[in-house]
Amino acid sequence: MTQPTTVNMTFDTSLVDVKQTPPPSNETVSFTSTTASDSTIEMPPAPNPAPTKPIQHIPTQAAYNQWASIYDTDGNILQAIDDLELSSLLPALLSSVSSSAGTGGEGGNEINMLDLGCGTGRNTAKLLRHAWGARRVNVVGLDFSEKMLGVAGGKLGNLVEGQGEDGRVKVELRLECCDCFPTATISPTSTSITATSPLPHPLQALPPFNLTISTLVLEHIPLAPFFATLSATLAPGGVALVTNMHEDMGRSSQAGFLREDGVKVRGRSWVYGIEEVMECARGVGLEVKEVKERAVGKEDLGVNGSWGLGDRGRKWVGVRVWVGFVFVKRGV
Repeated sequence: MTQPTTVNMTFDTSLVDVKQTPPPSNETVSFTSTTASDSTIEMPPAPNPAPTKPIQHIPTQAAYNQWASIYDTDGNILQAIDDLELSSLLPALLSSVSSSAGTGGEGGNEINMLDLGCGTGRNTAKLLRHAWGARRVNVVGLDFSEKMLGVAGGKLGNLVEGQGEDGRVKVELRLECCDCFPTATISPTSTSITATSPLPHPLQALPPFNLTISTLVLEHIPLAPFFATLSATLAPGGVALVTNMHEDMGRSSQAGFLREDGVKVRGRSWVYGIEEVMECARGVGLEVKEVKERAVGKEDLGVNGSWGLGDRGRKWVGVRVWVGFVFVKRGV
């Protein structure tokens, strides 16, 4: 069941047991749930609770346009956990895609990748920095926030590699501002169908992708249009990586930022259970290969100057805040 997050609402607090419903017999799913070890760290006493801050809900696009200038620096704990998990998950996935992508025929030596909802390019940069060797790589980043893409363009340009022996750029980047999920328009009161093709307009003249990543985006989009677009972007055998706020965190929080005047600004969000995400993915031809959950541990807070989430992460210790999925598109 999808649940829109609003200021005044009651959430279903039942947990999803991902082991109760087995995947199809021809699908092998790897489940991992981790919490960083907390056995040896003595934490300082928790500070007194801060006063409750006012919350303003605005359209999601407007929220991200306002958030753009501080998105990479405001200490968001979910972004930090996402970076930490992808530091190992994404390189392994990129190496696998590189070794499995075709190497013959016209364009067969190229790897095409998409960052769907790329924002400020936080993870687009990881695609560009990967050691691709002799492979030519085309990276496309799409987002609906012009301000977020402006930040991305300013920091990603110097990561594009130079020309190969044939004069072509080895790693090419294209950023486009568009409606990333064209089969749904989200209004404060309804979700209505507005297009017949789930493929974003800038992609309609491009070949399908070997890899699509979409990180911390799913929370803002209804499941059906999200996965319709995700599947449409992939070539048969293509891989998708999706990360999202875990439902355990989503029951009491959602993506947003603290404005200079002390107001919390939030867009629109949904809370999704793992099983319903997998079911929707399977319905559009995606096999679930891996599911990984991540809780916050005490050592994630950081002590004695070490990296950490700080006091903002304290209330989330022991709570699963992040979930990641790896999908593969079935061949035709």
